[in-house]
Amino acid sequence: MIFFFGTRASKIKERQLRNISCPYCNTANSFTVSTYSRYFHFFWIPIVPLFKSSIAECGHCKKSYAVANFSPEMKRSFEQENQRDPAKRPLWQGLGCMALLALFAVVFSISLYGTFFGPKDANKSSKAQDPRRMALQEDIRNIGPVFSEEKAPLTYALKECINYELVSGIDPTKIEYFTQIKEDRFLILLKVRDMKKVEVSSRKILIDIIEDCLYAMEGLNGVNDFYIGIEGKWNTVLVKTPLEEDLEGRFADKYKLLPFYGEAPVRNPREVDSSSARITSDSLELVK
Repeated sequence: MIFFFGTRASKIKERQLRNISCPYCNTANSFTVSTYSRYFHFFWIPIVPLFKSSIAECGHCKKSYAVANFSPEMKRSFEQENQRDPAKRPLWQGLGCMALLALFAVVFSISLYGTFFGPKDANKSSKAQDPRRMALQEDIRNIGPVFSEEKAPLTYALKECINYELVSGIDPTKIEYFTQIKEDRFLILLKVRDMKKVEVSSRKILIDIIEDCLYAMEGLNGVNDFYIGIEGKWNTVLVKTPLEEDLEGRFADKYKLLPFYGEAPVRNPREVDSSSARITSDSLELVK
């Protein structure tokens, strides 16, 4: 496909230089100054105005002068004319730019309307209503320091073991804990507030330390599955479960821990039917 674009100029003003004689032929009051406005066009549609230029021409000898070649008297007279009757660009030279802005505004408005008032994605809605997500968020908020063995014996034992296994890089006093047992599943959540001191590639060693401590701990009879999540200062950085793991060390998907809380809730059959109907209608539209 061939595209036609470039710059063009159009005359926007024509004025007389008063009380000035031509330096070439000495004819008085013979100068006419024409001002041109240059603009960028696409397929000859003006998009953006660029700059203005002016040329003075003697009506007697036809000698032309650019503004840079004006004599001091010509410059003074030209400035006075600009103050008295300035050369303004016509609005049509920015027509394309205004049309693009209007199109952007329309698309943006439609997008906002679809976001806030359009039909909701059934999958997103079911995720938002998943009670397991709320339970996980609540447990993450409950991560805190462990002070007493009597109130949380398992958490306290895990803390003591981790403090013993840590060699360097992390201050044990800046590690906070939360643990919970549900049937044969054990959830371990840690928050390491100075995680940035540990190299990203070395952070997964924390998971190994936790697993070693769990296998050495007493009181975990009947526990078969461990769900481990480690929080940094701002986000989850490590996750390991019996079936999945996210050990890159920078960002981890905390929702991999959801199976600890049980099976995913079953969607309402009406929602499934409406979602299927919507997908079918969308498919028919595509076929048409």
